[in-house]
This record gives sequence, structure tokens and C-alpha cells, in this order.
Amino acid sequence: MVKIRMFMPYLNMKSRFEEAVKRVPEYDDIEVEVIHVFGTPESLSRYGDAEILVARGMTYDRLKALFPEKHVVELQLSSFDILEALLRARKEFNPSRIALCVRYMDRGAVAELESLCQVTIRYYEIHDETSTLEAIYKAREWGADVYVGAGTMCGLCDKEGLNRVHIHTKDSAIDQAMRQALDAARTINIERARSKMTSTILNSSSDAVIAINAEGRILALNNQAYRTFQLSPQSDVEGRSVDKVCSAFKWREVVETGQERAEVIQWKEQKLYTEYKPVLVDKMGKGAILIVRYMEQIMEAETKIRQSLAKQGLTAKYSFDDIIGTSQAIRENILIAKRYSRVDSNVLIIGETGTGKELFAHSIHRESRRSPEPFVALNCAALPENLLESELFGYEAGAFSGASKNGKAGLFELAHKGTIFLDEIGEIPITLQAKLLRVLQEREIRRIGSNRVQPVDVRVISATNINMEEKIQEGQFRADLYYRLNLLDIVIPPLRERSGDIREMVDYYLTRFACEMGKPIPRLSAQAVELLTSYNWPGNVRELRNICERLIVLCDSTDIEVGDIRMLKIFRNLDSRPVFSGRQHKASAQEPDNLYASLKPRKKKQDIARELGVSRTTLWRLEKLAKQERQEKDKE
Repeated sequence: MVKIRMFMPYLNMKSRFEEAVKRVPEYDDIEVEVIHVFGTPESLSRYGDAEILVARGMTYDRLKALFPEKHVVELQLSSFDILEALLRARKEFNPSRIALCVRYMDRGAVAELESLCQVTIRYYEIHDETSTLEAIYKAREWGADVYVGAGTMCGLCDKEGLNRVHIHTKDSAIDQAMRQALDAARTINIERARSKMTSTILNSSSDAVIAINAEGRILALNNQAYRTFQLSPQSDVEGRSVDKVCSAFKWREVVETGQERAEVIQWKEQKLYTEYKPVLVDKMGKGAILIVRYMEQIMEAETKIRQSLAKQGLTAKYSFDDIIGTSQAIRENILIAKRYSRVDSNVLIIGETGTGKELFAHSIHRESRRSPEPFVALNCAALPENLLESELFGYEAGAFSGASKNGKAGLFELAHKGTIFLDEIGEIPITLQAKLLRVLQEREIRRIGSNRVQPVDVRVISATNINMEEKIQEGQFRADLYYRLNLLDIVIPPLRERSGDIREMVDYYLTRFACEMGKPIPRLSAQAVELLTSYNWPGNVRELRNICERLIVLCDSTDIEVGDIRMLKIFRNLDSRPVFSGRQHKASAQEPDNLYASLKPRKKKQDIARELGVSRTTLWRLEKLAKQERQEKDKE
């Protein structure tokens, strides 16, 4: 609430002031009070509780002196008001000399007034009762016949028995002063609202915020700044040097150069992360905003964010350090993958199941500039078509039966600014391939049931263990999508083609599982190493890892012999295996025929796949290939 106090010099003007108040709009947040005060009494000092003061003449001057920080509006006398009073004085008293006693008057205008009134006029400048009384005495010596002035002069002339004419305040002057006071009150209310909003925003921040000017004087600070630097709320901090709050601040360079900077400072026993943001209001107004956080808070928040992302599966878990092997083939792959990490082009990773395609995808993201952003992984073969589309692109509320009432963001949205890994990309339905292609081309997605598109910035890493070129020839995969995905490619060799890494991997996994299970780390005999090295490893690294875990579980001895390894059902006469050459899947005629030869009859396919260390999908493909080759033999 803003209060306006109007000072009327005479009680007979009360109705005029009240009518002026009625003529202006009413505001709930503005209060208007009219009081009677004549001249410049000592009581004026008691009226400083109002934000806006309206007064005339000497009362106005006195209020300005008493309350320099207040907004004081003057009830002004116009030249027409003075001329009207002079003409009344000539008419009533027919004087030869008139003493004009007012606060401010252009002496050049006095000659014009004399010409208009046809009488001699002398101007006396007055400021208070003392100067007014002195002016009256001087005018009397001069021989003035009548005195023209405002209320104070008229009162003193009445005491002395002198002729006088009062300069009246017009209603238009009261209305104008009232409008000025209301405009000032509205401005004060707006500024208060802005200040309150700014203060609320600043105080809602958990960071300490301090605003300073070019000299380092504090202009404003929030509650957190008081708490952080242990300042007393009663202390008058604003206007003091910020160096008195914390001498470790380095704000001068920021104000001079206009460049943002951040640093960790030491204040007492606390480490504070401080950001300096320059502020330039105009050419003359410089300053800075200091944002201060406790290092412990930042680390705690970062931990929470990482934990939250990890719960959502939006972080890359592996790096290149997790890829085991010193063979030339795997080292070259790592070198190529690191180069791919430096750019944002899409990558296609090709390799048999279990070769570590996902490991490479995680590592490329971790090494790239997108590493702080989300990493989202999806197995395209794990979901039916309708669920796969909603997972990838999301859906709006009520898009289909069972849809969440709040809708759902798709994986492309979740991966914005980061990387999405599409495993088994060759299994994506043909109907979804066109939509995926559009996402890659236009960099935008549209949720199911939505009529608007959203831009996304996502790098796509995909992986496959099938021959994509054959799928294109069969019409099961779009060639344009394949070339979008395959801007950069990595062909991961199967484990049988880098047998030199097998011993290193076995040692690593045996050590790891022994430590996890609290068992002694076993040693491999030379014959056991030879058996493992010569094995064909159809399941690649995944199969090797599983076998090492089985050995730790089943073997209580610290030495692992050939017999211990042969005890595992997987080690049978499986020397002939289909060979994956990266881009092509070739197999000899007898290989598929012998695939199940040594296995017990009447086993379920999932049991056979588990023993081979491969997926059911891969087993199905091998069986299909065997049938095709048998048919070709029969034709021959």
C-alpha cells in the first residue's frame, strides 16, 4: 500500500481537495490523506510516514528539505494565477505600487506584468516566514500600497494591518498535482512488486547470490548469502565492499574485461565454487553477479544426477579400458573406435553374438564429446513392433488403449544431446524403418498420437550380427536406412580369429569371479590352456565368460586340469562351426549338418542354445541354413 498525503494551506479548501481526490481513479493499493498545515511548522517532521507528499509554496520547500528521499509533488502557481491576483489588487485598491512576494519569479516577467497591469510592481523573493517578514518590511519602506502573495504572506500582512491579495490555487493545479502523485504511487507499487518478485526468486535459490557495482560495492544479496558468509541480518551490508564479506573473491578482472569466469575459493574452512557473471547496464554502469555454491553441495547433486541416470539406464557403463585383448585385430578396432569417438557420425558395429559390440558402443560414447549426456540402449529384437515404436518415439496421452494419461517420452527424446544404441538393428520391422530413416534425416521426431514434431540431437550407434546386405537383397531392410546407419563401421572379429587374447581373457575372468565368490584364484595347466585356445568359441567372449564362471563355481581345487574343463558339457566335438566374416555369413555344407550331431536327442532348443552359448535366434538361423544346404545337396 502506497500512501499519498496532501497538505492544504486553508481549511476552506478542504472540499476542493476532496473533490479532486474523487475525480481520479481509485486503487486498492493506494491511500490518499488530506490534512491542514499552514506554513512551515515544526510538526511537519512528523508526517514522513507517507511515501508521496503533496504541498504548496513554503510547505513544499520545507518538506523537500526534511525528507529528501521522499517523492514530493508541488502544487504550482501559474503565471495566470499571479496575473489574476495582480489585476484584483489593482481593481480593489487602485494602487500605484504593488509588492509581489512569491518564491520564484522570472524578473524579466515582472516588466511584462507591469505593462499588463499598468502599475509599478516590485518582486521580493521569499523562502520561509523569516524571509517573508523581511520582504514585507522592505516593501513598506519602498511605499507599497498593496501586497500580493500566498498564504504565509497574507497571514503576516493581516497581523500588520496591511492591504493584501491572496494568490489562489486553481482546481486545475490541484488535479494536476493529484495525477502526478498517483502516477508516482503506481510506479512505486510496480517497482515494489518487481523488487519483491526478484527478492523471492533470489531467496528461493539454494546458491548465495551477490550483486556488486564496478567498485565492488554490494548492491543486493539474497538470504543464502547471509547464511553462507555468516552475516548478521541486522548488519547494513548493502553498500559495503564485497571484499569485507570475503577477501578471496576475484571480481575485478570480470568487471574490467566483461568475461565470465569460475573458480574454487577458500573461505574459512569451506571450499566454495564461485561463478562471476559480468553485468553491463549501459556505458557507465558496470558490475557483476557472484553465484556461490558449497563444493559439497555440487558433488552431492552430481552424485544424485548420476544415480538417477544410472537408474534409468541412461549412462554408458563401459570404456575402452574394459575391452580385454592385446591382439593386433582388437587393438586396431579400438584405435578405429577412438577415432570415431571424435566425430558425431553414425556408427554400425558388425560382429557375431558375444563379440563385445555393446562394449564398443558404450566406449565410443564415453570417449566422445557427448559423454556428459545420456546414453540410451535398446535391443530392437526384444520388443514387438507396436511396443518398439512407442519406446523409440514416445506417445501422447490417450494415444492408444492402456497409454499413460501423462504420455511418455521416447528413447530418442531421452537421448537428446547424447547417444542412442540400437542393438540388433537388422531385426527392426520394415514398417518402422521409414520412420527411423526420417528421424536420421530430419533430426526430429513425432510422438504417436501427436501432430507436432520435436527436434532432437542424437548420435546413433547400431549393431548387428547378421548379414545386412543379404537382408537388403531380400527386401527386408531399406538400403537408404542402411547407408544412413553405416556412415562409419567397425567389424569385430570373432574370438577364434584372435586366439592370442583367449589366455588373457581367461585369466581376467577367473580372477574376477574368484574374488567375487571369495575363492582362491585357480591356475590353468598347460593342457587346459591349449584346450581353451583350440576351442572354436561359437559364443565368443560371452561364452568364454560363462565358462570361466562355471569353472570357479564347480572347481574347488586351485589347479584346473583338462578333466575339469571337459566336465563342462559344452566342450564336445564341436570343431566345425559356422564362420562369421564380418559382412558375410558363409558355412561349409557339412557344418550345419554336424551342428547338433554330438548333442543328446529330444533336447529343447533353448537348452541347446544355452549349451552352445548362443541365442535362440542365432540357433534358428543356423538350423535354417542347414536345411537350405541339405536341399541344395538333394537337388544335386
